Amino acid sequence: MSADESNLCKRSVEEYHKHLGRSFLFLSSSVQPRPPHKSLHSPTLTVHLRPFVHSYPRHYPRQLDPLPNIHTYLFPPSCSSPPLPCSRRRRPRHRQAMRRGPSSGDIGFDDNAPAGGFRVVGDSGVSAQMMFLGTKNTVFILDKTENNKMTMTTNGITHPAWGTSYDLRTNQATAMQVTSNSFCAGGFSLGDGSYGTWGGNQPVTYNGQAVNDKVANPSGANPYNNADGGRAVRVITPCDDGNCGWQEGGDSLTMAKKRWYPTIEGLAEGNVMVIGGDENGGYVSTFAQNTPSWEYWPKQESGAIHMDFLNDTVPVNLFPLTWLLPSGKVFLQAAYRTILYDIATRTEHNLVDMPYAQRVYPASGAAVMLPLTPANGYAAELLFCGGSNIDLKNSSDGGAGFDVTKVPADNTCVRIRPDDASPVYTDDDNLPEGRCMGQLVYLPDGKMWMGNGVAMGTAGYGNNNFSIGQSYGQEPLYMPAVYDPSAPAGQRFSRKGLSASNEERMYHSTAILLADGSVLISGSNPNADVTDVKWGTKYSVEKWYPTWYNQKRPQPSAFPKSLSYGGDSWKVSFTDKKADPSKVKVVVIRTGFSTHAMNMGQRYLELETSFSHDMATGEITMIVSQMPPNPNVFQPGAAMIFLVVDGVPSMGEMIMIGNGKIGTQPIAAKTTLPQPIAIAAVAAPTGPSVGNKANSTEPETTGGVPDIGSVAKKPSSASSVVTPLLTLVMGVMSSLVWM
Repeated sequence: MSADESNLCKRSVEEYHKHLGRSFLFLSSSVQPRPPHKSLHSPTLTVHLRPFVHSYPRHYPRQLDPLPNIHTYLFPPSCSSPPLPCSRRRRPRHRQAMRRGPSSGDIGFDDNAPAGGFRVVGDSGVSAQMMFLGTKNTVFILDKTENNKMTMTTNGITHPAWGTSYDLRTNQATAMQVTSNSFCAGGFSLGDGSYGTWGGNQPVTYNGQAVNDKVANPSGANPYNNADGGRAVRVITPCDDGNCGWQEGGDSLTMAKKRWYPTIEGLAEGNVMVIGGDENGGYVSTFAQNTPSWEYWPKQESGAIHMDFLNDTVPVNLFPLTWLLPSGKVFLQAAYRTILYDIATRTEHNLVDMPYAQRVYPASGAAVMLPLTPANGYAAELLFCGGSNIDLKNSSDGGAGFDVTKVPADNTCVRIRPDDASPVYTDDDNLPEGRCMGQLVYLPDGKMWMGNGVAMGTAGYGNNNFSIGQSYGQEPLYMPAVYDPSAPAGQRFSRKGLSASNEERMYHSTAILLADGSVLISGSNPNADVTDVKWGTKYSVEKWYPTWYNQKRPQPSAFPKSLSYGGDSWKVSFTDKKADPSKVKVVVIRTGFSTHAMNMGQRYLELETSFSHDMATGEITMIVSQMPPNPNVFQPGAAMIFLVVDGVPSMGEMIMIGNGKIGTQPIAAKTTLPQPIAIAAVAAPTGPSVGNKANSTEPETTGGVPDIGSVAKKPSSASSVVTPLLTLVMGVMSSLVWM
């Protein structure tokens, strides 16, 4: 080191010695390498704490017990220097409001859960064609208008309900008022924390007949008391106390076009684009009914904006698969076609065709964006699994036109990185079996649950002699699998420790992640109206529990209530003497709007982290970045945050991403995190104080670590102490932003 650096360090240590009873930092003689970490690739600095024994005041004992809880300073308080980030008596000062652990009355962990298996926990009240997690404790469920057993009274008229709120604490459903027919609507979370659904179908009467069908319903009877949902927008600000409801009607809650089966994609300002659909529904789209356009919501003056892609992909373009990419472009896939769409210029860029099978409705493969992590640079990679290689060119809105139940579901999986210079689909591991209407749901550990669906046929239903009941899908699949995107090729799907469900989940089933790490599953109704004929309408609500569900969970000290795009880092602490801090991660998950084997808006992001580790007490403080300074990576709005320790997550907490408003999001510079620090407590020396050993020639050791006096006599050791000390000092001074 330079003379100036040496003098600085010497003065710091000398000044520190003046403060009796304080602690001294003894740094290990070398910088200890640590296991690779996804967030940072710098070495870990191991710090040993020893009491500095120097002519004690009379009220101090001359023999000290080991001090694992010592309050440690780099400099004495008179230097106005900050404590180490891992100081145990001084808690981190958070610049954001923090939430302290689960609040009373929140959902808890289930007792005696069948890890790896399923348990029926309740009744949904209405069949769960659509479902989303609105708060930590409450799931909101929507169905199409049909003869559900739960009822509502509107303007003195009692009619079936097609919306409920489901309390996860009591497993009780409560009917909610929905006015318009929400049959096959799309949904998404908005930047202000509300949720919306867009589109639906015309008003219907018994057996799904249109109210305005003069042949089937000559009287125009409307016993379900439902309005046309084709242009409807429904918005709710989720709550737990039942004092929130769906807002519908009026010009601001009406779209420019009728949209049945539209896909909703969130944008960087917390608004959405509503994409495609058709007018009144049927098995597949036709040019007569097709809606080849998209529109903004909240509405903009542009109204409906034409998209050629939605004409080119008829008849297999309902619920197209879409993702906003970090580049700001939107990926769209339907039939076998794939494009990137530039919203700013409204131009389409063709990519390579989808191989092996169609993945959108009615083939209905599973699709997900793989976790966005520091290790992959937050680059988007998409996964598609299953579906059907079925020829639907002669099918119509009136039906398939042939026995689709004889067509086996596809078992292939492919990936693509759309923001690459030349994106191509690459093969991934095959599914354990072909699966149509399978669903991929994130787990907090970065793996994915694959469940639901059938082995034969497609989504949809009709009155055909080849269907069982009305279902176009047959041979339901009861056995789930877990997909690990980071596992070696050939080992990504696993069923180790898993067991099967007893509930078929076919067309119109749903699944979402919950705060306790389980997956909530409900729905299944491949019929025009409620029926108990095989395959009938299902109201059962079940949970699937990951294999780690019953393991001891991390207990984080606090999570922020919101995360910004860039800006100051924050901290969360927990205690676990067995934990490896390099295997700890903090993840943000948007669970999405579940319908038709899709979770619109589902996204998983691992935040960058560093840590300080008190090895004696097991206290670990994670220093965590804000969101990447790019709202395209993870759109604004409500999400859940988890602390994951050695693959086991804490209870998730709801968190707001962005400023809680729809509009341009503030973006700050990314903060550089400090290097990780591990602190080892060392037992105190016994015998005479350092001051009484001035004439000693034999170094004394305690616990194998030489005391301060002996270290000072060795030039080679002194160099190894001073250099890391100065490095640590300068590191702390340069990272005051996170203190």
